[in-house]
Amino acid sequence: MTRTDRTPRARRTAVVVSVATTATLLAGCAQELPQPVADDPFEGPVLTAAQETAVVDSVAGALEKAGKKRKPQLLEPRVTGPALEVRTSQIEVAQARDDDSFVTSIPTELKRMIIPTTQTWPRVSYTITEPTENLEVPRMVAYTQDSARDNYKMWSWVQLIPGTTMPNFADPEVIGSAAVAPDDDSLIVTPTQAIKQYADLVARGTDKSKHADAFELPSDSPDLVQRVQEDAQTVRKAEDFQDADGEYALTFVPRTDQTVAVRTSDGGAVVMGVLDGNARATVEEDGEIGALSVAQGALIGDEDKTNELYVEYTDQIALYVPPAGSSESMRPLGYSHVPVDASTSIPDKKNTDRSKN
Repeated sequence: MTRTDRTPRARRTAVVVSVATTATLLAGCAQELPQPVADDPFEGPVLTAAQETAVVDSVAGALEKAGKKRKPQLLEPRVTGPALEVRTSQIEVAQARDDDSFVTSIPTELKRMIIPTTQTWPRVSYTITEPTENLEVPRMVAYTQDSARDNYKMWSWVQLIPGTTMPNFADPEVIGSAAVAPDDDSLIVTPTQAIKQYADLVARGTDKSKHADAFELPSDSPDLVQRVQEDAQTVRKAEDFQDADGEYALTFVPRTDQTVAVRTSDGGAVVMGVLDGNARATVEEDGEIGALSVAQGALIGDEDKTNELYVEYTDQIALYVPPAGSSESMRPLGYSHVPVDASTSIPDKKNTDRSKN
């Protein structure tokens, strides 16, 4: 008998055994089968410290490779969002000047991990780095994961304001820190409202913004408000600029769909967000105005000077927002203020137009 002759008989035998087993089970069905009991929902951290360290190292590898080759496209596997925009601009400036000094260093040595407890996606984890080798201030970095199959990517970073006091977070390996929704109303204002109010303060300054009293700004080191407003005053007060009938205008608006936040131990939150900003300078019609910084000049390239200057910014910010009922004010924790585009003509459509809603 051939192999093909034996196969059907083996299959028939298997069917008989199956039927016999089923009959035995039916005969003893008087006893109830145990019902599965659902486990309590898991509420701990969704990453281990070792996994978070691996994320940091992988991102650092992408940053180093893209920086050395000066190819921003090499960032994309491990960098996204505003961090990708800013890093791309920094690499372009480095390429134009053959100088890496404008590229922000992101250390891999960590002072703190803030690991999420979020059970769904997207997820966000955070780290606070040690100071850089040349003693620059620590960075706070946010990493996002869009789905279970995606890698964590660096989404944003800020340089912490010197002397700032960071709030406390939950133990990263035992408890983990919960994400806070953009519209969460357990804070003195929602994360989205906090970013909007701070954007108004950046654009208008403490004298004109109605939200100035909502924030406790640092006195010893500048935050983004002071940085932007002092730069504007320096331009406006320059004698040559005044003689040329110069005008200098600012606009900063938040990307309200790009806000992440994490709970602090006191019930407040650290909120990270993005501002689109631009500065527009004009002088008399037959005058000329050049770049106001080395980075701006690199982004302008070989454009001829005109009586206009236009600079776009992607600004990354971090704020502390106290819990509802607190007598504390909101505090800026850090920022990154980097030009991402510049031109000698002011366009009709600006980066801030896309963010208004």
